[in-house]
Amino acid sequence: MPTFIYKARSMNTAGIIKGEINASSSNEAATILMKNGQLPSLIIKKRKTIFSGSLSESFNQLEKVTLEELALLTTQMSTLLRAGITLVEVLDTLTEQAENKRLEKVLKEIKQSVEGGTSLSESIRLYPDIFPEVYSSMVIAGELSGRLDETMDNAAELLEKEIATKNRIREVTRYPKIVTAAIVSAVVLLMTFVVPRFVKVFGKAGLSLPMPTKILMFLNSAFHDYWWLLLSAFAITATVVLKQLKTKKGRLTWHYRMLRLPLLGSLVTKIKLAQFCAVFAGLIKSGIPIIESISVAGHSTGNDYLKKVFATISEQVKEGKGIAESMKESSIIPPITVKMAAAGEKSGMLDEMLLKVSAHLNESADREIKRLSSFMEPALILILGGIVLFLALAILMPMWDLTRMAS
Repeated sequence: MPTFIYKARSMNTAGIIKGEINASSSNEAATILMKNGQLPSLIIKKRKTIFSGSLSESFNQLEKVTLEELALLTTQMSTLLRAGITLVEVLDTLTEQAENKRLEKVLKEIKQSVEGGTSLSESIRLYPDIFPEVYSSMVIAGELSGRLDETMDNAAELLEKEIATKNRIREVTRYPKIVTAAIVSAVVLLMTFVVPRFVKVFGKAGLSLPMPTKILMFLNSAFHDYWWLLLSAFAITATVVLKQLKTKKGRLTWHYRMLRLPLLGSLVTKIKLAQFCAVFAGLIKSGIPIIESISVAGHSTGNDYLKKVFATISEQVKEGKGIAESMKESSIIPPITVKMAAAGEKSGMLDEMLLKVSAHLNESADREIKRLSSFMEPALILILGGIVLFLALAILMPMWDLTRMAS
């Protein structure tokens, strides 16, 4: 029998009661609570843990719901709601259409929760790993305004923009990752199978070895004799860094440095600020208060330093300062964003101005990506060529001496 989490008001006292109850459905749970003198205000089916249920259910829970799947789901929900279909019927249709087993299970639970009288926003808040804070905030705004279909449309648009942003980041890092992996693999293979054989030959020949060959022999000795030390050092360093990144201070420092990296820092900043402006505009358009919108949009950047910056701006706006005036105090926000925000505040079209800023920053980021790509490709080819040249000289120079001795 399923378990339900409930919040109820006691009919005998003024207190709020929270707890769990076993029942076949949310309606049965409500009936039991009322018989016990409790008036339920919230009844939600308790989520199972990953390790509960059958093995197939456990694997389904581990299955990830992608942004693309969430964007498609949101677009479909908007279309169905606009067609005048009830929310429960919409959720039922989306459950049947879902190909992702994890998403299908979640939608089924959300539908049951909505049927039991819980709002859609309260239901989806139980699944923060699928529905981010921005999403649930927009759903709340849609429910309060009675324009859930329009809000879902705005949410789908924001998700599409986030997908485009992630694709741009992948585009920048794809080529360097491939080349770096190729270089590391080639060096490891050479140092493991090829170089040791030549080192033995050169050692027996008793030649006066050139500097590149001496360096190669030293690297070979270090690789074979002290590999465990190198591996231990790498593992310890990785553990310390990962542990540091789990702390609030460590994440804040790392995220700040990401924005200040040479070449890449400017690009990351533009992409994150473009995302902030797009989300901020979407939240305002959905009717969410400006102070809450700044905070939620700041969280959507995924950067702890920017979250702190926008939390400060939110507090300053709460105290009565203007948005542009508060933004101006941060060195990370470019002047064009501040000026456009000021123009939006004066004209009463802040959401439109923010969308223009987002579009401008995205265009600027695209230009920077192209510039970085044109710079990185020849730079990586030069690095690869340098490694090949070093290995060739280190191996071939003594070989020439051996050939002369033999002749």
